[in-house]
Amino acid sequence: MEKKGEAKGLVQYAMESGVYVGLYFVVKFVFEVFSMDSFFCNAVSLAMLLCVPVVVYFVMRRYRYQVGEQCYFSQLWMMGILLFFFVSLINSLAQYVYFVYINPGYIKAQFLAAVEFMESFRPVMSDPSLLDTIKEGLEKGNVPSPMSVVVERIWVNLFFGSLLSAAMAGLVMFWSKSNKTKR
Repeated sequence: MEKKGEAKGLVQYAMESGVYVGLYFVVKFVFEVFSMDSFFCNAVSLAMLLCVPVVVYFVMRRYRYQVGEQCYFSQLWMMGILLFFFVSLINSLAQYVYFVYINPGYIKAQFLAAVEFMESFRPVMSDPSLLDTIKEGLEKGNVPSPMSVVVERIWVNLFFGSLLSAAMAGLVMFWSKSNKTKR
């Protein structure tokens, strides 16, 4: 294949790809929201989560092809981190809108579901005081704000996205080198 036009910069490529992958994450979030009520939505959300490494691999591989021979592991890793940063911005906007305007009780409902799940393990817990503290806090209305949940999810996306990007950058570099030796 022939390269067309001038190569995009690292940040520009991450931003443009981040829009598409961000929309993918928004769709995954929608299925995640409805996964409590539907087995189908739960399965789709899980399948989309498991496909994230594949999506990141193909985005990185396309970037490596665009840059050419002078692409380094650190460059791919940085592109992946920036990709997850822009993905997190788009995804967090959708999450904030959902948590504040569409379903304001969602966060509290998730905490109540977690407490209910933990209740089933009460007989095997060595110290159930943590569960009692969480229940008492929920009864008093101590639920994290939508903004704090969104910021936490941004940090989680960036942390795990960085780890995933390092792994995928290594695979892209390894497989591109092994393809050169086969030719």
